[in-house]
Amino acid sequence: MAILMFDNLFNRKPKVVFTSLIPGMEKIMPIIPAKDYRHPWVDKASSEYSELRKQKDWGTFRVQHTVRCPGIFSLQRTGWIMRTYQDIWIETKSGSDDFLWQSALHQKKFYPELGDYVGSHPKSQLADYMVNWPEGTKKVLVKIHSPWKCIVPKGYYLLEMGLPYQDENRFQTVPGFFSHEHGPAQMNVQLLWKVDSGRTLIKAGTPISQYILIKKEEYDFVVNSDENMEQQKIFDIVNNCRFVKNYNEDKKFWSKQ
Repeated sequence: MAILMFDNLFNRKPKVVFTSLIPGMEKIMPIIPAKDYRHPWVDKASSEYSELRKQKDWGTFRVQHTVRCPGIFSLQRTGWIMRTYQDIWIETKSGSDDFLWQSALHQKKFYPELGDYVGSHPKSQLADYMVNWPEGTKKVLVKIHSPWKCIVPKGYYLLEMGLPYQDENRFQTVPGFFSHEHGPAQMNVQLLWKVDSGRTLIKAGTPISQYILIKKEEYDFVVNSDENMEQQKIFDIVNNCRFVKNYNEDKKFWSKQ
C-alpha cells in the first residue's frame, strides 16, 4: 500500500484549476474542454467529405480534404475554451480608435470586485510601439474582465490564445502566458477589434479564448540539411502508396522509428 501511495504521489497528472468569482458560473457558462466545442464550419466541411465518400470511384483518386488534416483538429481539440457569459454590444466609428459598449448584465453592480465586464487598453500600451499595426484594426484593445481565475500547476505555462481556425472576423484574441509563480491569475481576455464602424453584437456563449497547458522545459534542437534521410524516403513510399491517406498507418510507422 505504501508503495502504491508513493507511486501515485509522483505520477499525478498536472491539473489546472478554473475558479469563477461569480457563483454558479461553472454551471451557467463553464470553461469547457476544447474537444467539446464544435466549430460551425467543420459541420459544412464534414458534410462535403461525407458526400465525397459516397461517390462510386471513392478510393481511386487522391483525396486531400480539410477534415482529414490532423494538424488542424489536434490543435482545435487541445486544452479548454472560455465563452462570453452574456451579450455585449461594441460600437465603433471610422477614424476613431475609441469604442462604446453595453452589456446585458451590469457586472460591476453585482460584483464590484470584478469591475465592468468590458474595459480597454489604450493604444499607448501596445499599438504605439508597433510600426506595422494590422490595417483596419482599432489601436485600443477591447478587454473582457472575465469572472474566471486560474491556478496553473508548477512547472507549466497556460497559454491563452484565440481559437485556431476560428471563423471570426470581428476580433482577434491577443495571446499570453499564465504561470504558477504569479499566483491565481485573473483570466482577462484582450481583443484586437477589427470592425471599423458599426454596432456589433457578441452573443452570450461566443468562444473568445482557448487555453493550452505547456510544460516548462529546455529543448535541444538541430538545424541541418541531411540529404540521406532514409527514414523519410521510406515513409514517403508508405505515405503515397494509397489514393486515400491512412493517418493511423503514419502513426504506426513513426512509432517504430
